[in-house]
Amino acid sequence: MEFIQVVARRRMVREFADEPIPNDVVMKILEVAHRSPSAGHLQPQEFIIVRSAEQKRKLARAALNQMFIAQAPVVVVVCSDTRRNVWRYGKRGRDFYSIIDGAFASMLILLACTNLGLGACFVGAFDDEEVSRVLNLPREVRPIGIIPIGKPAEKPEKLGRRPLKEIIHYEQW
Repeated sequence: MEFIQVVARRRMVREFADEPIPNDVVMKILEVAHRSPSAGHLQPQEFIIVRSAEQKRKLARAALNQMFIAQAPVVVVVCSDTRRNVWRYGKRGRDFYSIIDGAFASMLILLACTNLGLGACFVGAFDDEEVSRVLNLPREVRPIGIIPIGKPAEKPEKLGRRPLKEIIHYEQW
């Protein structure tokens, strides 16, 4: 698929078929995410693969009871190890770059899933402390997004977008 087609076809999928996703497919997705840019090339991104039904339920509850997370065959939690940013960039590295770097990796996961015919959804609404507790994360490792992945069991509607001309500005507004 052409890159522009992949971007155009990407949707947030929240209903998944009851079909397993093989480990080699998950690794292909993570190989793409591993190529994401990061501030200073410090690569704070970490990926936690969750397949356990109980862990997925706990994550779904921690994500404000978004139970579709538990229905996906695999969930990838994108985290940033802020220790890799803070030594060079201080507070900005911890509070900003680590989040952006995790977001870059998350977007590549979503696009890789689309390219492979899978559905995925970026979930950013969650209780950080609860997700950290469920996954037993060190204090310096911050969860950035929860991404359930599976074969789509829905065809999400195409949402409208603001016209491009309304969001492009030039140096003299």
